[in-house]
Amino acid sequence: MTKPANTANIRKELGERIRALRKRRGYTQEDMADRCSLHWTYIGGLERGERNPTLTTMKRVADGLKVDIHTLLGRPGREEAGLSSREKKEGNILKWLRKKDDTAVDLASRLVREVVHWQDRYKVGNVKNGH
Repeated sequence: MTKPANTANIRKELGERIRALRKRRGYTQEDMADRCSLHWTYIGGLERGERNPTLTTMKRVADGLKVDIHTLLGRPGREEAGLSSREKKEGNILKWLRKKDDTAVDLASRLVREVVHWQDRYKVGNVKNGH
């Protein structure tokens, strides 16, 4: 017999995905709630992994985020086929970081900040400047 999944982790992962998708779209929790016809406190509870949404609610959330249910559940779906190369890379970075602890995320953040600063300072990789 297989061991049952840890539902707290599943809810937390779903909540993190919802938050990331909401922020990527630039929505506040209030905006998101309006788009889903849910209360903003419910959205917050979903994002913290405190709620156990029904399939109907997950469909409403997916529609509010303008993604398909596969994307909301973290599975490759039709939505990912339409992503640009940059969006796929950003998504991969987020997937990697979600698996790491706060120390690793802080280190990655500092590293990215330094690379961007260095790139801006020395105009490296800037197509507009012909480098």
